[in-house]
Amino acid sequence: MDEQYIKLKEIIELDPYVKYMGIKVIDIKQGYALVEMDFRKELTRIGNFINGGAIATLADVAGGTAVISYSDVVNDVTVNLNIDYLNTIRNGPVTAEGKVIKKGRNIFFCDINVYDGNKNLCTHATGVWYVINADKNFK
Repeated sequence: MDEQYIKLKEIIELDPYVKYMGIKVIDIKQGYALVEMDFRKELTRIGNFINGGAIATLADVAGGTAVISYSDVVNDVTVNLNIDYLNTIRNGPVTAEGKVIKKGRNIFFCDINVYDGNKNLCTHATGVWYVINADKNFK
């Protein structure tokens, strides 16, 4: 991971909600992110599997990180996140891989896959992010 991505990793992991969820950035490249979250009892529901909200958060962070990996993007906000839960997640670490599949001027589209600790595909998501470019004033 080169220096610009190491700084981005640090910024993302300092986000209060990302930190609270225990999400770590494992890898970032332009248009790609791999993030990870430990399997913790606080993130499970009755039946000992990860809550869908925690999975949605992990998918959102993976997609948003892939989007913000472009050097001209200074911030992004999620416009839409569609999630298909394919299987329960009963072990970890839980990983999510986000890939930008279309980059517009202000709108980016991502494909996200979430895997359990055995590397089984458990969730598929697609998302849309609005980006704030370096030439815009974001408040």
